[in-house]
Amino acid sequence: MFTDHIPSVATPSLARRHYRLAGAGTALLLAVALLAPSGLFASDATTTVSFAPVADSWISSDNPSTNYGTNPTIRTDGSPVSSAYVQFDLSSLSGTVSKAILEVHAGNGSGRGVSIHSVADNSWGETTLTYENAPVPDPTVGASSSGYSTGTTLQLDVTSLVTGPGLVSFAITDNNNTARRFDSRESDHPESLIVTTTSNSTVTPPGATPTATPAATPVPTDTPVATDTPVATDTPVATDTPVPTDTPVSTDTPVPTDTPVATPVPPVVTPTPVAGGTLPNFSHVYVIVLENKEFSSIVGSSRAPYINSLIAQYGLATSYYAIGHPSEPNYIALTSGGTQGVNDDGIYNLGADNVFSQVAASGRTWHAYMQGYPGNCSTVSSASAVTDGPGQSGAYVRKHDPAISYTSISGNGAACANITNLASFDPAAANFEFITPNLINDMHDGSIADGDNFLKAFLPSITNSSAFANSVVFLTFDEGSSGANGGGHVMTIAITPNMTAGFQATGSYSHYSLLRTIEQAWGLPLLGSASSASSLNFPY
Repeated sequence: MFTDHIPSVATPSLARRHYRLAGAGTALLLAVALLAPSGLFASDATTTVSFAPVADSWISSDNPSTNYGTNPTIRTDGSPVSSAYVQFDLSSLSGTVSKAILEVHAGNGSGRGVSIHSVADNSWGETTLTYENAPVPDPTVGASSSGYSTGTTLQLDVTSLVTGPGLVSFAITDNNNTARRFDSRESDHPESLIVTTTSNSTVTPPGATPTATPAATPVPTDTPVATDTPVATDTPVATDTPVPTDTPVSTDTPVPTDTPVATPVPPVVTPTPVAGGTLPNFSHVYVIVLENKEFSSIVGSSRAPYINSLIAQYGLATSYYAIGHPSEPNYIALTSGGTQGVNDDGIYNLGADNVFSQVAASGRTWHAYMQGYPGNCSTVSSASAVTDGPGQSGAYVRKHDPAISYTSISGNGAACANITNLASFDPAAANFEFITPNLINDMHDGSIADGDNFLKAFLPSITNSSAFANSVVFLTFDEGSSGANGGGHVMTIAITPNMTAGFQATGSYSHYSLLRTIEQAWGLPLLGSASSASSLNFPY
């Protein structure tokens, strides 16, 4: 990727330049003092500072004129050629650099590592960088990693690429045709550059008088020592151990997040829920699945005011966990009672029984609304971004469309005709409706605000309809950003016309619990692990 185009010089965009000191502004200072003949101590002072990035973005040969500067992730891939750029402002640095560690937080795992290259041209801008104008990185690999797991914070030794004060830019590349995703500075886990410097100085011990020529008198018996106690640096660590998942490349640039609106966490309300085994015979069950956010990133977050208003108005499961990572195993588990051997985001044709077929066999109807789906029983792995119903334009991916992975549906023209795009949504069309937004609106490639705004525009089409009577909406996330209980702690809300406002279901639940709840309400056989899970215990 270093010779296939000659980039022009981009306009710098450094208005947001800043840095942060490790340990909330406290730099580690270690001094070792040696007694000098003059009565002075020669000291090597070591200082460690953590810098936040001032710019980051990524480029793709598939979309050479597209800028991804406001994306919450940065990407690398070998085909299409995609590289990430990150820049730091080290103008406050002093002393000689003895160590420099670049930390990046992995959004998905890989058996192969990435390479770090220096970028001599620092004039590129976060909101103007594209494949067409990106500065060419130095072809020499300055640092590299081995394979890593989802949620890992990679620590890459870039000491050879950091020479002193000023701007410094790195390119993160991958030539192994393996798509990788890392959190950008717009995310909860931004990159950081931890730089250690050393400097020589002299310190006069208490009571000593420095002289140009050592005196012939004996050395004082009180050996001077350094009086300052070293202050320990807070080493930045990742707050979550994410996971997520897959790495489709969206061609759209996500809309910047809205101005945060403070949203209080609702109080716990404890009326008696409907006992298990006596669930309502719902007229309609709607399942909406969003992507890749931990419970703590959504519940109480000012970035999701609409979702938090739903939590205050309806019911929240406080201990609900996804099954694993990446995305697809969770969709399969939620709809079949097991992962069926699926442990990645590949294309699968499964003969397993599933909730869609169960619903049809019971005499009820089902429909899967996949935003951006091309239709006509398509089995493509992905489709380009289109505008389809409410929210932002975004791409469809098969791994978020579980129905098409079951041969009882993909091999049956009448059954797979039940999978359509979202523009055709009708809350009364079927008893069971499974809804997956596109990659922007489900928060996979978009921001939390994108997902929140989508729900605000879409959900009233259900809750304001006559079909909502005696019905339930389950709003959940496929997986979180940690490995808690396999797939992370995720938010799940139950929405019904008669739900006790602010109710919190405190039992231990998973996607198998949601499947069991649907099957139990309709008297369907319990599939796989749904038989050993607890149904979601809400006052429906």
